[in-house]
Amino acid sequence: MRHRNAALAASLGLTALLLTSCSGGGGGGGGAAEEATEDNKPEKLTVAAWMDFPPELLQSFEDEYGIEVVVNSFPDGASAQTVLRNGLASDGAGLSDVHLIELDWWTEMMAVPEDWVELPAIDDRWVDWKVTQATVDGAIRGYGTDIGPLGIAFNQRMVDDAGLASDLDGFSTLIGGDAATWETFLDAGREYVDTSDNYFIDSLSSAFQAAINLLPDAFEDPESGKPYDMAGNTAVQELFMTFAEAADDGISAGIPIGHADWGAGFQNEQWATVVTPAWMAGIIAENADGIDGWQVSGTFPDGGGNWGGSFFSVPSTGENTGWAVKLADHLTSADAAVQWFHETGQFPSQLEAIENPDIAETENPFFGGQRLGQVYGDLAAAAGDAAAGGYRGENFAGIQTLVTDGVRLVEAGSASPEEAWASVVSDFEALGFDTAD
Repeated sequence: MRHRNAALAASLGLTALLLTSCSGGGGGGGGAAEEATEDNKPEKLTVAAWMDFPPELLQSFEDEYGIEVVVNSFPDGASAQTVLRNGLASDGAGLSDVHLIELDWWTEMMAVPEDWVELPAIDDRWVDWKVTQATVDGAIRGYGTDIGPLGIAFNQRMVDDAGLASDLDGFSTLIGGDAATWETFLDAGREYVDTSDNYFIDSLSSAFQAAINLLPDAFEDPESGKPYDMAGNTAVQELFMTFAEAADDGISAGIPIGHADWGAGFQNEQWATVVTPAWMAGIIAENADGIDGWQVSGTFPDGGGNWGGSFFSVPSTGENTGWAVKLADHLTSADAAVQWFHETGQFPSQLEAIENPDIAETENPFFGGQRLGQVYGDLAAAAGDAAAGGYRGENFAGIQTLVTDGVRLVEAGSASPEEAWASVVSDFEALGFDTAD
């Protein structure tokens, strides 16, 4: 059972950036869904997603309504995104009744709000900021699934072998404690590699992506939606150099989640830490199976934040919109959230589920019996409003990929930090954006 590379959902590349202006335009008209009645009940509904579904969740919908649910499954979020983008540009051709949409490309898919059914409000189901994210032009366009409070998984045995404090409290102190910043975390990495034969972290490009998510408006102006000129984007440049210089110091293996060698890296004990949003914990447990010593720290740089989270939305061009809304509701109930937690490890956005003892008190045998629901609940609470993440415009995901690719250049030894930043600026300028003033 696994959550299929949610981190890759944000991976668009330069080609996707050029296609962004073509997304949307399905012309379905938006508005509320048709009423779901016995007369228009379909034999089956389709849902497009890239993660494993709890079987009992789909079966319970069929038992209640007599409608079969067929999952149109994709290997990763990027594949699902491509199909969705193409379908929206083709009046809904090839779309499913319900689509899972990842936060990083949510704004792009909502560029034409009328492409999506307005969903009925459900009071007190989700944390407030999840509903805010889902609201476009004053209407709810998606029902929230998970959120991704950020933690750091570390291998206690490896850190101990490096001669550093390795229990939960000691590791917290090592990376900066209550005053932890990205600088103190990366300095801990430099200290680690000085006395160890392996790397401190799997991928600084992944860590950089998490850090980007904490900026209030990393790439685009919230007022106009236009991208900032990269050459003058000092906040991103400073953050980029912080990570690129650490990459130049050799603390990273340069193998992010989704890389063909990521699983082997765990088995070969190539690194001691991974920036780990809640949904990634289960993926680590699968890939590091048999490797003991992994824990999740309750300390995170700059107070914590969020990486990821998704929504179930209903295309307005669908033939079964009323029943599709019922399915989206069913898939995002508090009971469903508990099932998702046990199936994929994803952390719920539903208030009732967050407080459910079945999540907060469940011990995870891979992570040394830690109660990860409690750990991530505390991390989400510590992050507060920052967990909502910053502004994500239509081009956020593509620009993020462009910039993180610059960090990868340094990790690969192909460029110095300064050369990599110059490459990022050059690639950005080649796209010819009308930038914000």
